[in-house]
Amino acid sequence: MNAQIPDTTSTDAGVSSAEALKIETRSIDYIPDSERRGSAKDLFSLWFGANAMAITLVTGGIASTTGLGLFWSAMAILVGTLIGVVFMAYHSAQGPSLGLPQMIQSRAQFGFYGANFPLLIVVAMYLGFYAGGCVIGAQALQILLGLSKTASVSIVTVLAILLAIFGYKMMHVVARILVPIYIIVFGFLTYALVGGWPSFPTSAAVPTAAFQMTAFMMVLSIVAAYYISYGPYVADYSRYLPRSTKTSHAFWYTYAGAAASALWIMTLGAGVQAAFANVSAIEATANVANTLGAPFQMITLLVLVIGVININSLNIYGSLMSTLTITTTVFRTSSPSQTTRNSLIVVLGVIGGGIAAVASTDFVLAYENFIFFLITFLIPWSAINLVDYYCIRRGRYDAESLFRPDSRYGGVNKIGMISYLIGCVCQVPFINQLFYTGSIAGELGYDVAWIVGLVVPAAIYYALAKKLVKD
Repeated sequence: MNAQIPDTTSTDAGVSSAEALKIETRSIDYIPDSERRGSAKDLFSLWFGANAMAITLVTGGIASTTGLGLFWSAMAILVGTLIGVVFMAYHSAQGPSLGLPQMIQSRAQFGFYGANFPLLIVVAMYLGFYAGGCVIGAQALQILLGLSKTASVSIVTVLAILLAIFGYKMMHVVARILVPIYIIVFGFLTYALVGGWPSFPTSAAVPTAAFQMTAFMMVLSIVAAYYISYGPYVADYSRYLPRSTKTSHAFWYTYAGAAASALWIMTLGAGVQAAFANVSAIEATANVANTLGAPFQMITLLVLVIGVININSLNIYGSLMSTLTITTTVFRTSSPSQTTRNSLIVVLGVIGGGIAAVASTDFVLAYENFIFFLITFLIPWSAINLVDYYCIRRGRYDAESLFRPDSRYGGVNKIGMISYLIGCVCQVPFINQLFYTGSIAGELGYDVAWIVGLVVPAAIYYALAKKLVKD
């Protein structure tokens, strides 16, 4: 049975500021047509803004620590972005059709109870991203205001929690406001980097760097994984769009917004880190901005902090959806109350902030390892979800049945779980990380586990589901 019903009341009108000031009341429940608003264009500003921030700069800056050089770093960022954002955008395009959080829909592939296994990994992942954002935001605040790390983390955490509590509509309104600010500030920062290039202390060494396959593949993999990791929650921010929203529109506005800011800001981050190789990416950014004067340096640091608050609100919101999916499964409860929703946002934010407060000062290395760690467990989930949605069921789901263990989707979907576990295990020989190097990866010299984690579980699930799964 197809859960979709005729769309008679939705509108393409955008979310107003007055609507955004109302705290969101829904969480993991289905969004009826009467509450659908906005257009696919909103996804461009949301995902452009979500990526035009400090974490993206730092991720791009990792490329400059590999010895790859600025040109080849930019090429690796380009290829990794163009690949990774494809998967992100395909997940986003599910939202208007489903009207559900992404991880509720994943019960169709893994079962009512089975979906909890990847969900636990998703919650841990987004808390890790949240903590990483707090560390970076705190660095910017410390330079800007001279605050302690604890005070800086607390400020970032409180503001991110408030934005997450207001929820979906406020996030879209904030994104529309921030995008032109980001474009102006990062535009001037790019001008400062290019104009002052010869005077920066380590810029002279950049042209001597040669192509290195190992470093190139490492950067490409980090970038691709960075965007594939958005999969578990990206549809959460398109689920309020009218059902009449075309899949292609949702895909391309998400793709264009995320890819445009990613290519720009990550490459900028690589350049900034190359110019000041002996300091952190945030300190390097502050140094580049200071070439246009102290006032611009202050504005740049403030924008970096705002960007971290913005993306961290999304990380809390995404971890909220996943946590509520788990708790309602375990306790067999209906959609939680607004009090429960808001309380859980606070708890998750405090946990993430607490992790940030005690995080290692060697954050870049830890962040790099974390990105590779999540690849192993998240990418097979993404592959299975996309194959099920686009190739097996073709967007036809019974929304009501996703909330019951005795439905057609079952308590544990063996096809999904078997495909997922094989997808995780088969990556082991291809992993190349500091704490573990697989046999094949050791021969190659670089990590290709994420490619295996996409192809193998997708093929297994498709072969089994094509024969056994019925709409």
